[in-house]
Amino acid sequence: MIARTNAIRKQAGCAPVKADERLRSVAQAHASEMARHRYLDHEDRDGTSSDERIGSAGYGNVTGENLAHGYAGAAEVMDVWMRSAGHRANIEDCAFTHIGVGYAPDGGYWVQDFGG
Repeated sequence: MIARTNAIRKQAGCAPVKADERLRSVAQAHASEMARHRYLDHEDRDGTSSDERIGSAGYGNVTGENLAHGYAGAAEVMDVWMRSAGHRANIEDCAFTHIGVGYAPDGGYWVQDFGG
């Protein structure tokens, strides 16, 4: 997923995003929570927003999050996101420098967190 994201970013004239373990950790935690409680939202059940979660990973200035549910493969999720203006805007936002991806297979929950 990160390689495909970076290929798209290159076409858009953006630098590649680098994988970040802190972002991966918060993305994975959110994907797992959504799968466990069967919901899809940028806000978790405690009321913490994606901006706050990504901020806790050290990225408070520029943040973005893409979510998906019900897809088993990264290629399909990327195709869906690229057909959505908001998701595509996150992927092609040159202000983002780092990325973390989370996936919970039970229900196919995907989280793509960006920081800059």
